[in-house]
Amino acid sequence: GDITEVTPGPRRYVGVHGGDSDGLPVIRADSGFKFRLPLGENGKGAAKPGDKVGFTVSHSGRGEWPDLQASIDIIYGDSGSARVCTDAIIAGSGIPATFNEEALREAERSAARPVTAEEIALREDLRDRLILTIDGEDARDLDDAISLWEQDGRQVLGVHIADVSRYVAFNSVLEQEARERGTSLYFADRVIPMLPPALSNGVCSLNPGEDKLTFSAFLTYDGDGQCVDFRLAKTVIRTALRGIYSELNMLFAGQPDEPLRHKYQPAAEMLEKMRKLADSLRQQAAARYTLEVNSRETGFVIDAEGRPVEILPRFPGEAEELIEMFMIAANQQAAALAKREQLPFVYRVHDQPDPGRVAALLESAAALGYLPKQKTEVSLRLFRELSGLVKDTPHERMFGDAMLRSMAKARYAPLPLGHFGLALEDYCHFTSPIRRFPDLAIHRILSDWVEKKTEMSGRYDEFVSDAARQSSLCELRAMKLERDCSDCYKAEYIRDHLGEVFDGVISSVVFFGIYVELPNTVEGLIRTDNLPGGPLSFDSVASFRDRQGTVKYATGDSITIRVESADVSNGQIDFSVVTG
Repeated sequence: GDITEVTPGPRRYVGVHGGDSDGLPVIRADSGFKFRLPLGENGKGAAKPGDKVGFTVSHSGRGEWPDLQASIDIIYGDSGSARVCTDAIIAGSGIPATFNEEALREAERSAARPVTAEEIALREDLRDRLILTIDGEDARDLDDAISLWEQDGRQVLGVHIADVSRYVAFNSVLEQEARERGTSLYFADRVIPMLPPALSNGVCSLNPGEDKLTFSAFLTYDGDGQCVDFRLAKTVIRTALRGIYSELNMLFAGQPDEPLRHKYQPAAEMLEKMRKLADSLRQQAAARYTLEVNSRETGFVIDAEGRPVEILPRFPGEAEELIEMFMIAANQQAAALAKREQLPFVYRVHDQPDPGRVAALLESAAALGYLPKQKTEVSLRLFRELSGLVKDTPHERMFGDAMLRSMAKARYAPLPLGHFGLALEDYCHFTSPIRRFPDLAIHRILSDWVEKKTEMSGRYDEFVSDAARQSSLCELRAMKLERDCSDCYKAEYIRDHLGEVFDGVISSVVFFGIYVELPNTVEGLIRTDNLPGGPLSFDSVASFRDRQGTVKYATGDSITIRVESADVSNGQIDFSVVTG
């Protein structure tokens, strides 16, 4: 929307102009203040009740508690618009939404730098190989491509990644911008890329039929699907085909129309071999008891005015899982190589879960009949097995969420501390350097190693510690931002359905109420006081019971709800139970 700047100031908070309270105009802060702040003189004339605003806080000098007042210095617009709220949330986060001029110029210069015959001669030329990208339909930053061929009776999987470190110089303005952002951000109505579009959507994107500079990982598999060799090389490729997840899922399910079959015909044989290899990798992951957590995502359809008109659940299909298996394999081998060679490196690590929380979770699983009651030990293997035991049951979502809460967040570290969730000793993020800074950092280090450059430690020891710390913080910030903005869009969508009745499923039960998820992923709360059939008591596991001990509301139960309210500004949605 049109953002009105009033006056600059110190630390800025975000909130909503709350109208008058006891004769004083007030601000309701989104976070940081539990009470409403009286509005000082500055800027209050321009803002209207209901506006999303940025404000600073100062002492009012009145001597009353709290001796604080808010001064509006930016007006974002109507707090009932998710687009406006997203503007405010992004601005409040401190993430730069645009690139500075110097970074843009550097990106343009870098993208325009010609690829010489001499440079190509120093690379492995794979332009005659059958290579394809597989991404979502709306993806613009195609940063990895795949191939599979046979060599000496074995299969060689190629994972070809945009050679981004060739275009982003060490410690340049571009790299500093990428480091500060840490990751690309994906919202319902926009993307804030980590690198300027000249690189992210342009020269680094592996578009079909174009010669592209890549950094390739070659994984050689024997007949049992075991990786017996790993090699890295600077390469040049020309992808033959742009694969789309939804199209390939139809193809794999045996439901393609003639144009689809024709499009993928050149790669049909290779795709079948890839499916078999991915299946073998999936079985190996299952044998390690890799944690499987439901990864359903939300897709938004946004109209020309920026309003959500449809919300769709997105489930990963076989094509998404195939790419995930290949990327995990490349990431694992890159990390194992770095450890073997004792390179300064940025690992992706995931600590073991808290034993007390594991015990509580296994207890809940036993109470619900998934595990024998007489189990004797709190075992991490049992914890891993649980994700398989609850798969496709009414409690899958509940246990998936509880498992995530019991574990430390995955993060980046300069030491190979292992990845509990994937059950791997070595892991890193190496395959998405257009949109993640740790991948770009690793490319720089592995490129130097491949090109036999010396003084690796002196150059990179401090760099990897800094990159790991900064990237971990940026990732947490990005996850919160994307979730908060998604909640605003869900609330704006469901606000158009106030009073309407829907069927949903109880996604979780907590002491203050039940969360109900609709088939389109919109989730709302029904507070304990508003649950019919009371008084009710929470059993601390997954249900509310009445005085007779009968379960009245339990995770996984189907339930019919009415939409009662939706606050777009904070993404809060309230439902009520429809009885009879």
